[in-house]
Amino acid sequence: MRNMRSCAIIVGNNEIRTRSREGAAMTTINPEQVLDLARRLSPADQRWLALHLQEHLETTLPEHATLDEAVELYLADVCSLGRAAELAGVTRWDILDALQARGAMQRPSDVRSADEMDDLAERLEQQGIL
Repeated sequence: MRNMRSCAIIVGNNEIRTRSREGAAMTTINPEQVLDLARRLSPADQRWLALHLQEHLETTLPEHATLDEAVELYLADVCSLGRAAELAGVTRWDILDALQARGAMQRPSDVRSADEMDDLAERLEQQGIL
């Protein structure tokens, strides 16, 4: 088990605030500082942290997300294209359009049916891409 100091942690607005249980001064750190701290860990502790962060992400999908949040979750490999669409309340095509607008590519692990490929080819032809 990891040796951790006793503290309260408050997360929000892209920052983490910690306060010791004794009520001492509060420290605020942002995500970049968290990453810097993680880089200072031993390789074994970095693997432990990565594993637990991935487990956390996999088990803590929101019930709803904005289109941008859903695209970020998809790009971070936290959910599938279909699940991202469900979270945002849009179609898979809307997620694909958002990816295209960002210049991001669809992950190669996504498999499309022949009908979906035909629909995509038709849309690309209408856009003058094919």
